Amino acid sequence: MDATPAAASPAPEPPPSSRKAWESRLVFLLLIIAVNLAVFLPSMSGDFLWDDKYFISENPNILGSGFLRSFLSSPFGGFSGSDENSQRQDRIMQFYRPLVSLSYWLDFNVWGLNPAAFHLTNILLHIINVIILFYILSGLAFGPRPAFFGAVLFSVYPLHFENVSWISGRTDLLAFLFAGLATLFFIRFMDRPHRLDLPASAAAFFLALLCKENAVILPLIFSFFLYKKNGRSRLAASLGPYGLAFIGWFLLRWNALGAASAGASGRTVLDFLATIGYYGWKTVFPFKLSLTIDSFPVIHSALYRLLGAGMLAALGLSIWQGLRKSLAQGRPYWTYMSYALLVLPSGLVVLSAAAISLLAWRFLYLASAVFIGALAWLFESRLRPRALASAALLLLTALYTGEIYPKNSQFGHDEAAFWLSIKNPGREDALARFNIAVKTLPADEKKALALFETILSRPGHPLHGMLKTRIYEELAMFYAYKRDFSRAESYFNELFRTEGTQSLHSYFNYAYYLGLSGKKEDGEHLIRRLLGQFPRNHNALVRAAKFYLIVRDYDQAAGLYAEDFRLFRTRQSRLLAEEAARLARKTPS
Repeated sequence: MDATPAAASPAPEPPPSSRKAWESRLVFLLLIIAVNLAVFLPSMSGDFLWDDKYFISENPNILGSGFLRSFLSSPFGGFSGSDENSQRQDRIMQFYRPLVSLSYWLDFNVWGLNPAAFHLTNILLHIINVIILFYILSGLAFGPRPAFFGAVLFSVYPLHFENVSWISGRTDLLAFLFAGLATLFFIRFMDRPHRLDLPASAAAFFLALLCKENAVILPLIFSFFLYKKNGRSRLAASLGPYGLAFIGWFLLRWNALGAASAGASGRTVLDFLATIGYYGWKTVFPFKLSLTIDSFPVIHSALYRLLGAGMLAALGLSIWQGLRKSLAQGRPYWTYMSYALLVLPSGLVVLSAAAISLLAWRFLYLASAVFIGALAWLFESRLRPRALASAALLLLTALYTGEIYPKNSQFGHDEAAFWLSIKNPGREDALARFNIAVKTLPADEKKALALFETILSRPGHPLHGMLKTRIYEELAMFYAYKRDFSRAESYFNELFRTEGTQSLHSYFNYAYYLGLSGKKEDGEHLIRRLLGQFPRNHNALVRAAKFYLIVRDYDQAAGLYAEDFRLFRTRQSRLLAEEAARLARKTPS
């Protein structure tokens, strides 16, 4: 007689079909990871670029010791100072993205200012998002093959190069991460309701809002599906958790930004329609992309305005038809509705006075998931034989990869090489052309001046006033450092002749010019006036210290760096204070 207890008998083997499905899914996930690493790893050799400096590598809030005490109550990027004028000015930013700042702070505290590590975090976030999309598509009964192809296409979709390869593109990666989790929990609720699914979805929605404002549209999309499932009777109760999440986010945002406003942008509904139309066209045909989007020809295009109006009309039609049909019958309408609603916040950016990048590829990261999922499902379900569908999807993957890979590689340079690698500046937006001209100026003055002129020759451009100021500042300081003081002064005169265009940066540059041209007392008077207005501002203190370095008053420079370190506790300020003090000891009075 067998005395072995029943409890000790081996566990039953899982059904062969279940084990095979699990193994297939594992293979799919490993292939997805491999594709992403192969495509995006070249960007890891890149430097901090453009906004990366403001938000990360030169940001005293990230580099200092008080981040955790203030990140939930500060604008995106943190306050540049603790005095009243600094905080009033910073609140005009109007962006509240504390979880993005938290991710930068975590990277810095683990790796230091190693740009490769920040790039790696972006790549890993993109991989996680692709995996989340794979499970979303699987949860929508797409089947493993369409879900896999959808995930691979999303991995290499050309519009995503900015999100993954540029460190500051992380806002959309993090927003997608939590929006995707919110969607997964919502799909579970729609399939087999559990009392924790909606609260979990709402919690993820709340975290998405703390990454980027465009996630605000999610509950509106969910509400249509809830209405189709349960009718009006339980709609309000089902949306309640999302309403609480929104209120919580809104109160946090209000606490950080207050009622500050950047004022009217002066842009119109026609600009918005053109933006929507352009995004729609490039979603379908994401080829021959520039690195940035020149907003000027887009918002003035009658064709894109017409296309945008058509997309909004199609949105209204999709909602109407979707409400009349069952969820299964109305799938094409619900799909387009979801895509169009997710594009709307990206289009509204063009109307914001606080926005500098009016159009950008990274804004379409969330909406593109709907398009890619629908595309993979369409190929797999409608194209026969199945081998033909797979071949078509593989060809599309290759075409997408051929478009995105060179752009990822461009981000694998230092800042100067990155901007100078752009071969056709005329296709880029005005800000990119400005940066290309700045990096070109020391080596090819004539070419740089021609690039600056292409920006100045468009007075109708939405950013013309700001860029005109920046150009005059750059040229004035370029000639000041070359000791061509007459040309430098002519640009400063032009700058100050236009009322209301000067920035704090303009006045510090003018002080540097005064110091370089032998007018130390005049420059020092201006520096003291600026410090009187912004006495506890990081940028004001380090720029004032730079003035004293220019005039070789190292004691004053050391004192200002030491004051900056006292207020912001950054390692850079401490090292600069020590270096300035060392120079003061070595230099005779």
